[in-house]
Amino acid sequence: MGTNHMRSHRFPALYFFASTIFAVLVSGCAQRADHVLLGGEIYTMDSTQPRATALAVTDGKFSYVGDEAGVYAQIGPETEVIALEENLVLPGLIDTHTHPGILALFASTDLVAAPDPEPEALLQWLESYAEEHQEIPFIIAGYWRTADFGIEGPDRAMLDQVVSDRPVALMDDSGHSMWLNSKALALMGVSADTPDPAPGLAYYQRGANNEPTGWIKEFTFASIQERIFETADPAVFESNLENFLNYLSSKGVTSLYDGGNLGLHDKVYGVLAQLDREGRLPLRYEGTYHVHLPEQIDSAIAEIKRLRATYAGPHLQFNAVKIHFDGVHEIRTSAVLDDFEDDPGNQGGTLIEQTRLIQFIGELHREKLDLHMHVVGDRATRLALDAYEAAKQNGWDYPQLTLCHLELVDDADIPRFKELGVIANFTPHWFGDLYQGAESSLGERNTHKMRARSFIESGAKVTFSSDVVVPDELERANPFLGMQIGINRQDLAGGANAKVMQPIAERLTLTQLIEGYTINGARQLRKAAELGSITVGKNADLVILKDNIFSRDRYQIHSARISQTMLGGKFVFDDQQVTQHD
Repeated sequence: MGTNHMRSHRFPALYFFASTIFAVLVSGCAQRADHVLLGGEIYTMDSTQPRATALAVTDGKFSYVGDEAGVYAQIGPETEVIALEENLVLPGLIDTHTHPGILALFASTDLVAAPDPEPEALLQWLESYAEEHQEIPFIIAGYWRTADFGIEGPDRAMLDQVVSDRPVALMDDSGHSMWLNSKALALMGVSADTPDPAPGLAYYQRGANNEPTGWIKEFTFASIQERIFETADPAVFESNLENFLNYLSSKGVTSLYDGGNLGLHDKVYGVLAQLDREGRLPLRYEGTYHVHLPEQIDSAIAEIKRLRATYAGPHLQFNAVKIHFDGVHEIRTSAVLDDFEDDPGNQGGTLIEQTRLIQFIGELHREKLDLHMHVVGDRATRLALDAYEAAKQNGWDYPQLTLCHLELVDDADIPRFKELGVIANFTPHWFGDLYQGAESSLGERNTHKMRARSFIESGAKVTFSSDVVVPDELERANPFLGMQIGINRQDLAGGANAKVMQPIAERLTLTQLIEGYTINGARQLRKAAELGSITVGKNADLVILKDNIFSRDRYQIHSARISQTMLGGKFVFDDQQVTQHD
């Protein structure tokens, strides 16, 4: 971005005159800054200097943070000076669990959505769609509501009645199960004798004589989902992936952790590595190896090391393995301490045995790799903490453990996060009770979910993320939308009149949310010495907001306008040049 553009649009004459005089006076002194920002409200997230009104950036790092009087010594003839005009500046935001690859792959396929999920309407639509599209050999569509079918779920016979000549797979509204007809089950080779990949978690719902009913849960459907994604045109996928990353950048995100790509690591990271090499990656990207089936655990360390050797670059790194440890409440695959309310005897399941998890944590320690785990149920959280406590020894620095989602956690386990040094990762845009369907499976427990404030008050390090996986969720990746819902525990629709997710005492403060999106996010990524606060010597990652979210109506934080986003001293987003996300 040229200096002339910035000065012509953002630089009042008063500042131009003052900075020029000072530049002349000090031109013979030390190296001058590349950028100086002054006249703003700078929220540093540095506890030693929480606020500032000016900063300087030199060679991609913060070289000065303080008041305006002190920054003028940083200005030279080539310095770009930006008058903030009291705009708010925050450290670059960190999304500590999301899925750019999966979202971009979904956006690059011809996956069709039924206009009405109501069962009878859905089947009528499917019959018409199949008749009109005889050329499609395998119909993969969405979505149906798990709540419409109870604990037994849908049956393949219902699909067979409308399409029996070819395979059909319908995705559910949770993203964690599929409904298959008989042809699709046969194509997958699934029969009464087929073992479940992870009993209680990833399994085939059974009927009489152990026959699969057609409802398959969690990553039993990975091969079908990967079949969908393999149809994505590479050029279209690259464009969609870059567009999503640019969207994140336009919302102030400068770093992220990738929550996984099923078995399509090479497809996703190959494109990301190319973007990185070409200087088109607008943020720092932490890749992962995604363990979603039990047999993957034995090769996970070799795979993360292979991904690092093959794809790592200036902004693309690989430092953590992700384990999809349990499922979700809506389809009763989360691992819970007490039986599901509507399914006595069922407490869900986990991906791997406890002894293997303990052993794996030791293997990660030897390789100096970190661990990120999907835990939704309270039993999954307890088992993960127990395994970490059993494996960890005095003086251990690896692996750092992050537990994400944490929808249901027993009170006794919350203090253990601080005691064990475990990071608690939450997704605030869920805090308005976004996902429905757990009322029947959890009963009264459904009103005690997602208690990030209790974790913070217990002393735990809490981080925040978006965890978006489909194109329809793209705008929910906006961290300011997450902040608004985290503050209110009310979803965007309905504003102040929206239903409040209980317990209301778990509403967060804006300061708590910003901490989770900045310095704590950097701690999760082991980058707190480099990122997460506006501190001299750290990488110059920041976001400039036109709207001060601290004085903005609490139901309008989601629409706060971003002026510019800086990554390593370079502006990667500028609202004067990019308008497609307005």
